[in-house]
Amino acid sequence: MMDRCENCGDEYERLLSEEDDRSSAAEDQRNERTLHHRQPRPVDTGRRVAYGFGHVFNDITAAIWFSYTMVFMQNVVGIPSTTAGFLLFFGYAGQTVDAIATPFVGIMVDKFGKKKNWVLLGTVMEAISFPLIYYVWNLSIFVTTLIYICAILTFQIAWALVQISHLSLIPELTDLSLERGKLTSIRYVFTVSTNILMFIIAWLVFRGVRNNGNMGSLIGPNNSEKFQMLALIATTIGVFSAFIFHGLLKSPRNTNKKLMYRQNRQINFDKILQFCKNVHLYQVAIVFTTCKLLINIALIYIPLFINESAINESGTIASIPLVAYISSLITSIGVEYVKPYFKSDKTIFTIGSVISIFGSLLVFFNPNNELTYHYLCLAAVCFGSGSAITSVLSLSVTANLIGNDTDCGASIYSSVTFSDKLINGLVIIGIEFMKCTDLEKCSHYYRDVLAFSSGSLALIGLLVFLTIPKILIKATKSSSSHIVI
Repeated sequence: MMDRCENCGDEYERLLSEEDDRSSAAEDQRNERTLHHRQPRPVDTGRRVAYGFGHVFNDITAAIWFSYTMVFMQNVVGIPSTTAGFLLFFGYAGQTVDAIATPFVGIMVDKFGKKKNWVLLGTVMEAISFPLIYYVWNLSIFVTTLIYICAILTFQIAWALVQISHLSLIPELTDLSLERGKLTSIRYVFTVSTNILMFIIAWLVFRGVRNNGNMGSLIGPNNSEKFQMLALIATTIGVFSAFIFHGLLKSPRNTNKKLMYRQNRQINFDKILQFCKNVHLYQVAIVFTTCKLLINIALIYIPLFINESAINESGTIASIPLVAYISSLITSIGVEYVKPYFKSDKTIFTIGSVISIFGSLLVFFNPNNELTYHYLCLAAVCFGSGSAITSVLSLSVTANLIGNDTDCGASIYSSVTFSDKLINGLVIIGIEFMKCTDLEKCSHYYRDVLAFSSGSLALIGLLVFLTIPKILIKATKSSSSHIVI
């Protein structure tokens, strides 16, 4: 009898649990219908500006990372080029770690939500680790290497946390595709403005140092304090911008808390799987990767090309990237005004790609004399303008791909950026391993790398972008899901 009573109690609890689940499911459906049918509202200017500040720390550290880390490791610390490339972009740390961390970051952000908190965590980790990368440690080789590995590991994971969390806020802030495009544009304007500020600071820090006629010796161990100062200034600006972001940007969407809790208990892997089966995801990933890799190649190898060229003033390693970003800022603002005159964004993307290809030709055919500086300035204008057009459009296409499926938005962004970071690492390590040690035999190595890589990437990105369906390229109404079920 006692056993039967206990069984009855268990059965009663089971029935109550099922009833509660049914009631909760019905409530969730009502809440979801309410959210789905609500009138989409545009994002006000204050929230757009506040959103732009959220990625400033990443932007300013990325500018230094891609432009000066290889120069710092090779010419200041004295690490061989192949080892520097292996350390930064493959092996123990660098881009590979960032690429591996990105999908896990996306899953964690989607599962636990509160994307602003993830941005905050990444900011704290970045502030601690980034200055350590640009300090010359007077310790044993083993201890010094271990410090660099730990600092770079922490920095790359933190960078991924901020990037994915910040990107995945776009679909949550608004349902309107046009507004998402504006958020993407403001994000890019902040990126460019931040880089302009950083390269002005870098120019002030590095100007006045000359190579005294010795090619390849523009930057050396005596410049270590300049790199340390640059890293500390970048960290200060980044932390201040993060405070503005967290103070001014209110949490997006007043979604029912119980619904949010129930959604965050379990990740929608079925929906993510549907995205993974969709060929459009891989098209978008290729376009995004080529756009990012093009500008990264330019940032990394323009300073190294300057160091091997006839240019003899160290301030040029900041002034030429500065020219690229000023042109990028002007273009990113102007492109919004010329868009209405074109029927399709494919035409605009084509123009941006052609401009980048022209820049690669200028690099290759530079005369390597006193005119080299002017050729590089014009090439920098082309790289900046071309990448501004293609980068903004590639991010807009990614946001349109996600549509209203914001519950897995971070996972989709992490999938797209995973290929970008992994291929970045493989390309850079390959370039450094192929470099010969005899400078007389490959005196124009970095010129050729800069010219052929940027031109090829612009062409590949253009060909793939032309195959993307129109529904993902331009939409003015509220975005819906674009996955193929």
